[in-house]
Amino acid sequence: MTTTARPLDRRRDKAGSAGAAAVAARTAVTDIDHQLKTVANLAEQQQLALHRAVEETARLKRSLKAAGKRRSELVMERKKAAARADRARAKAAAAEAKYDKELLADLVRREKEKDRASRTGRPGGPRGR
Repeated sequence: MTTTARPLDRRRDKAGSAGAAAVAARTAVTDIDHQLKTVANLAEQQQLALHRAVEETARLKRSLKAAGKRRSELVMERKKAAARADRARAKAAAAEAKYDKELLADLVRREKEKDRASRTGRPGGPRGR
């Protein structure tokens, strides 16, 4: 029995070792499959994030371009409004100057009339002796 038991034991040990090696190899394959799935999912998520970032970049570029255009429009509108304000200010100043002149002329005229009326109404007549 010793001669037959030995080859049988060796075969059993070899079969057991081979089975354990097969299980270990299958476990390694399963682990690698999980890693592959994880990497594929991660790559898909990163690809989606990249796509979103590219879209966001394009949106921001369009937004910046529109803001720049609007800024240019506003700068031009401001220049025009400032010019209109300056013209209105100058027109108001000219009208005020005309009013001042007219007011002074009216005051001078009234004062002259008062002065002349007071001179003619005095005893002794007008001042021209």
